[in-house]
Amino acid sequence: MKLTIKSTINNKIFVPKKMQKIIHKIPFKGYHTRAYSFGDLSNGVPLIILHGGPGGCVERYEPLEKLAEFGIPLIFYDQLGCGYSKVPKTHKITWNFQLFLEEFENLIKYFGLKKFNVLGHSWGGMLALEWVCNFKHFGLEKLVLFSTLPSTKIWNDEHIKMLEDFPTIEKEAILAEYKGKKYDIKAHQKGIARFYKEHVGKRSKDVFNFKRKRFPKTNCEIYELMWGDSELFGTGTLKDWSVEDKLNRIDVPTLILSGALDESTPRMNKLMNERISNSKWVLLEKSHHIGYCEEPEKVINVLKSFILLEK
Repeated sequence: MKLTIKSTINNKIFVPKKMQKIIHKIPFKGYHTRAYSFGDLSNGVPLIILHGGPGGCVERYEPLEKLAEFGIPLIFYDQLGCGYSKVPKTHKITWNFQLFLEEFENLIKYFGLKKFNVLGHSWGGMLALEWVCNFKHFGLEKLVLFSTLPSTKIWNDEHIKMLEDFPTIEKEAILAEYKGKKYDIKAHQKGIARFYKEHVGKRSKDVFNFKRKRFPKTNCEIYELMWGDSELFGTGTLKDWSVEDKLNRIDVPTLILSGALDESTPRMNKLMNERISNSKWVLLEKSHHIGYCEEPEKVINVLKSFILLEK
């Protein structure tokens, strides 16, 4: 499908409306949520992207913009304090679920959405699950849970198991840090790097040809407060988070996506698939934690089929 057309009158290049990127600054808590959209949001069911982190940015999800070529309206947004939704260092905001859920519902209200779909990746999936399992989710048509988790405990437990084949000195250093004990710093760093390489994957820009050259940095204040010091273990304010016993409350068609090499392990995704009645799980055989960059064509085809074709 061609993305641009030429006018026969003045030979100017125009971008079809469904591919036009529109920037939005949505007032919230005295600051602004920065969002951008593709397509006619009033014609069709928009897909809202919830990015990972907490503290990440939505700009890294550029591969998903291709969905707009198939007539799927899209809304991307940086959560408050993340990416281009900036706040000053002197802010007095409390980073927690309540804040980010209020921001999400404020975004829905801003766009006047009556029907919409949601894709949550990693932390974004936690945010989506918290909202769907614990609150009234009027307007939600379909849900996509991408490389996410149903509880921090299962995440932590699975990652302990994933360390079994690591060199003893690295494994002991990582577990000592997790338990708040003294540890060998060099062995810890080496073990963490090994885990990232094997289960998180390369940097997104090393596996996908992004249009942009730079990305906003992760907000470490949010990440470390809510999650912890690394991907391996949730030790922050989310350490006791779980919706395992509430997954049966999800009453919309749900697509579960994860990578075969993902830190979001098969056990986590199998559990969600079994407990969410109208769900299906697709495993991306060549992917780590960023399947939308590692296998973008397959991801787009699976999402397109789920959003447009499946009832």
